[in-house]
Amino acid sequence: MFTPIPKSFQNMITAHGVRCRRKVTKDMTREKKWTLAVLAAFAGASFVGTAYAAESADAPSEETHALTDTVVTAQRREKRDLDTPATTTIITAKEIEKAGYRNVFEAIDQQIGSTSTSYGEAGQDFGFSAGRLNLRGYDRGTLVMVNGVPMNLKNYPSTENIPASMVERIEIVKGAASTLYGAEAMGGVVNIILKQPKAEESEFELSQTVGNYFKKSEATYIGDRIIVDVSREWSKDIPHANAFGLDKVSWTDWWVGKGKKSRIGLIAQLTDELSLNYNYMESDITRGGIRPYKRNKAGVRVSDNTKYNSRYNDYRHTASLVYQGRENGIHAVLGYNYRKVDGYDYIANSKGKSNAVMDGQILDVQKNWKLGNDSMVLGYSYKREAYDATTPDAKRFRDSAVRTSNSLYTSYSKQFTPQFNLTLGLRGEFINDPEEDQRVFMPQFQTNYQFDRNTAWYINIGKAFQMPTVDDSFRYKSFNPEGLKPENGWTYETGVKIRHGNDTWKAAVYHMDMQNKMGWAKNSAGEYYAVNKGAFRNTGIELEYTKRFNDTWRLTLGGGISNPEVQDPSSAKKEWTQDAGRLEGLIRVDYEMAKWQGNLNFKYLGDREYYKPSNGTEQDIPDKLQLNMNIIYTAGKDDTVTLGIYNLLNRENYSNRFGSLDLPRNYRLTYTHAF
Repeated sequence: MFTPIPKSFQNMITAHGVRCRRKVTKDMTREKKWTLAVLAAFAGASFVGTAYAAESADAPSEETHALTDTVVTAQRREKRDLDTPATTTIITAKEIEKAGYRNVFEAIDQQIGSTSTSYGEAGQDFGFSAGRLNLRGYDRGTLVMVNGVPMNLKNYPSTENIPASMVERIEIVKGAASTLYGAEAMGGVVNIILKQPKAEESEFELSQTVGNYFKKSEATYIGDRIIVDVSREWSKDIPHANAFGLDKVSWTDWWVGKGKKSRIGLIAQLTDELSLNYNYMESDITRGGIRPYKRNKAGVRVSDNTKYNSRYNDYRHTASLVYQGRENGIHAVLGYNYRKVDGYDYIANSKGKSNAVMDGQILDVQKNWKLGNDSMVLGYSYKREAYDATTPDAKRFRDSAVRTSNSLYTSYSKQFTPQFNLTLGLRGEFINDPEEDQRVFMPQFQTNYQFDRNTAWYINIGKAFQMPTVDDSFRYKSFNPEGLKPENGWTYETGVKIRHGNDTWKAAVYHMDMQNKMGWAKNSAGEYYAVNKGAFRNTGIELEYTKRFNDTWRLTLGGGISNPEVQDPSSAKKEWTQDAGRLEGLIRVDYEMAKWQGNLNFKYLGDREYYKPSNGTEQDIPDKLQLNMNIIYTAGKDDTVTLGIYNLLNRENYSNRFGSLDLPRNYRLTYTHAF
């Protein structure tokens, strides 16, 4: 028997067309009870799914990749997706190629539960206005790693410097992952696993891409235990209206993205157990425009014609040594992440105020034990992040800062019966911060119950934690005299995974309850500064279904309903306001036969948040609808032609609440020759 779903949640599902701009919650205890009721209801639903699976347990089944792939990221040990007590998505190198994803950002952005903010095409950054991926509506709460090495700087995960050609697979794990990976994994973690070069391989590829907004030249060498990838990209001016709807004519119309990027990637298998990874990117991106109108103090639109013209040079180095013991159960990583940003305002004839050098180092060592049917992970992690401003700013108390942390973590998995598994995890993190040291303990509780070899039900509860960026605490202290507080909170999730023949189902119900969420405010002089916006909560449902009809056709359907809200503690009623889109939809069709491969991908993000600029009108962010198509023709053993057409419907898709537009309809034509 199902536990009744609370009326508020029913209304969110059945009457989503009725928008509520602000909600006031008077009873947080009631909200928690509602959350538990939803989780209980879904737990009951899992037994219904079990009955169906049991009816077909003896039927012949063809393996599908969806639940049989190995997942490493979720529990720091190899497990099948079906055995993993978390919502996971695996994007393979084959799927990246078939869909025509140019980089990791594009691949993740097209999945359920993932939204994005971008200031140009394909997740482009513009200085420290960072393109980023948000899991389950939580901005600046996704930890991105490469082979287990964190890539975040200033809490921003940048993925645009990782070429798709070097990626073996991408593992997306939703829900709090701070117990195993430390701070910043508020909404989830993304682990980009690079290809592993083999001995006695030899191949050289040249590819050229042309398009109406983009072109690229790339060379890839695969040799004995080594992969080298070199590329050069050029992008045209991209029109970006800096507002939407009623305020579109009164805000700045930007052009963003004209510039070039150079990348070098290296993967070397030094020994059977030790590998070296290195990536370098250098970019030169411009931004400019004219603001024809502005609003005066009375709210009346008046002529302005203010000009903007600026450029950012962005330099990045990432490197890591990864050791994977084959017999001793030891996994260790040593990583380095460097970024330098130099900006210049050609109208003001001055350097950018945010110019800085950042770097981070990490050492992580873990030991895995197999204890009969049980297993245990014990590890130590050291992190260091440094910030140095290269343009002095009198408003700051200092121009540099260093933050370090030492962590001990453990996870023990107990197999009580062949069907039931319990995992308990705990992390103690000791942070030395420029403003205030922190001592944080982050527990995690997970269960996985398998009704048969094709059906599993899981529960995942974990605590998440994130510090303010290494410079925000002192940079904006004049606006926050008492300092900025760390973000922290809990995520609760239950779900089922079912494989029946060529069909795969995934379903999850989750609730996020966070405190001190970071955001931005604007003073009377028009200056933005970091603040703790207040509490954040999100209750939602995610569904995904994959049908493999045969070796030629595969269909994927996905959807999500959620209610991400943030509370403003400064308001008299402590109002709750919508903080991200509520509705998601996904349709993906894959085709493969003989010399042809194809992919058609439809992604919808709707019922987006209201946004009210300081000099504009409160209004909805328009729904985002992306329809992309990619076709691959293998002309011969050594020649491949790829045609990708993106934003087929030529919609004005806004990537964020500030009015940045994605590209209009655009195409990429790529020819690749292997020697």
